[in-house]
Amino acid sequence: MKAVRLEKGGKPELREVEVPRELRNDQVLIRLQMTGICYRDLLTVDGFFPNTKYPITLGHEITGTIEKVGNEVKGFKVGERVVSLIYEPCGECESCISGKENLCRKKKTFGEDVDGSYAEYIAVSERALVKVPPEVSAEGAAISACVTGMLLHAFRRASLSSGETVLITGAGGGVGIHAVQIAKAIGCRVIASTTSSWKSPRIRESGADEVIEGAPSPSAEVKKLTGGKGVDVVLESVGTPTLSESLRSLAWGGRMVVVGNVDPRPTDMSLGLIILRENSILGSVSSTRKEVEEALRMTAEGKIRPVIHTILNLEQAERGHEMMRKRESLGRVLLKP
Repeated sequence: MKAVRLEKGGKPELREVEVPRELRNDQVLIRLQMTGICYRDLLTVDGFFPNTKYPITLGHEITGTIEKVGNEVKGFKVGERVVSLIYEPCGECESCISGKENLCRKKKTFGEDVDGSYAEYIAVSERALVKVPPEVSAEGAAISACVTGMLLHAFRRASLSSGETVLITGAGGGVGIHAVQIAKAIGCRVIASTTSSWKSPRIRESGADEVIEGAPSPSAEVKKLTGGKGVDVVLESVGTPTLSESLRSLAWGGRMVVVGNVDPRPTDMSLGLIILRENSILGSVSSTRKEVEEALRMTAEGKIRPVIHTILNLEQAERGHEMMRKRESLGRVLLKP
């Protein structure tokens, strides 16, 4: 089969590799229908995850059809459409038992610890799988774990509720534009921020009430739009480049939840703002099976509408990476094996 492989210190290359034949008893073999490109994949290529098990097949956004099942698989059968979490949880620790699989310390992340989804086939434990409703497209399924399910988890972390005002950074990206949709579905006023003015019309179509375009001081614009108060919640999808302005955009008692960082270097932070205004900064990682199920349900109901910039083949994976690095994409970039 074809797969995009990464050697330590090298560049992604399309290779011919063996289809996984020997499944563990708890695994299924999935023929991949679609996979997404995540900024985390770019950071893996750039060597920012030092524990990556090289050589590795990149990618962690998984959806497809089951072609084979292990001897002890009970919840899934050949022919079913499924999505996977971006990792395999151990299924035995306290986090897994309590439904917080994303915090499993023994989890194995696809594309870093085990071979990932830039391939035609992948072997996945049934512990990571969720069935796809028939109303959900391959595009909607592909983004349900790393994007829409992850956003549901993040907004839950921030205790976002109907009637609140939320600022979403990087609102034209694959994460941000879906965050706009989900925040509107929750019943919030959405202020979206983007440095790419050409993306603004689509951001508004996705539900943003106001869009801030490349302002030198986004926090000042936020204060104008909120009568000097600031926002209740910031969904920070960019990270270091926008973090300071996001913090200054918060109302007293406001919460910021950080889901992404395009620049993983250390950042400065004004502790005075956090202390004196009793602001909270929350981390959020991935999604649980229940959140993926909820994301798929919202997609089936039309509350989430996948925004896909383009669908490339595996041979064009590096082109997809460059599109994201140069901020040329509006919404998610997908690969079709």
